[in-house]
Amino acid sequence: MAIWASASLAAISEAETHLTASGARIVQTFNSVSGLKALVADNGKERRLFYASPDGKSLIVGTVFDAKGVNVTSADLARAGLVPAGAAAPAPNALPGAIRELPSALWDRATKLRWFEEGKGDNVMYVIFDPNCPYCRQLWSALRPAVQSGKVRVRWLPVAILADSSKGLAAALYASKAPAESMQQLANHMLSPVAPTRENSLATAYNLLLLRDVGFTSVPTILFRRAGKSLAMTGEPDQSQLASLIGR
Repeated sequence: MAIWASASLAAISEAETHLTASGARIVQTFNSVSGLKALVADNGKERRLFYASPDGKSLIVGTVFDAKGVNVTSADLARAGLVPAGAAAPAPNALPGAIRELPSALWDRATKLRWFEEGKGDNVMYVIFDPNCPYCRQLWSALRPAVQSGKVRVRWLPVAILADSSKGLAAALYASKAPAESMQQLANHMLSPVAPTRENSLATAYNLLLLRDVGFTSVPTILFRRAGKSLAMTGEPDQSQLASLIGR
């Protein structure tokens, strides 16, 4: 990790001044889950992620971890549309992937995130989804009979990785007093985005960290339990997998 002190301009922080003075153009800024200000700089050949210290006087380059050892920078890279070397870009996925077993700690993390729920019963699943993902909307529609008959309880965890409007749509879902109705509006392309609050941005960032730690890069990703085991799969499930998920 490297830190540089830099000169000051009235309009921007000293850290941002260092980047622009070196010929880079700052194309995006946002508040990281870490509490630092994230800066995306374009030097004409590539875009890179930097952080500004809280006082704005220092520029930080490197990987940031939270108190639990979670790599926060991975989520910031995804949020900025930058993909670490060797990683696959997040994408919507129509094809169901292999089911993998998860450490119980990841399931426990999902239970503590900011989800919204529909359905009843003990058969609980978590769905990490992007509001702009067409296969996520198809999954929502496919789950209607099971949700309405009480065969499954679905807890939805929005992320914002596919389009700029995903942030505002996720914020609209979080702000809704009737998220099930808002999901119906989303499925019908009638939900209007709203300005994300810091709380909403943090929630979607933590959801994205879970997606990364589960080991998938596409949505929808489904977490569920069978025979005492925590499991996950990505992609839209086929009919037989869907039947297994809802216990038919």
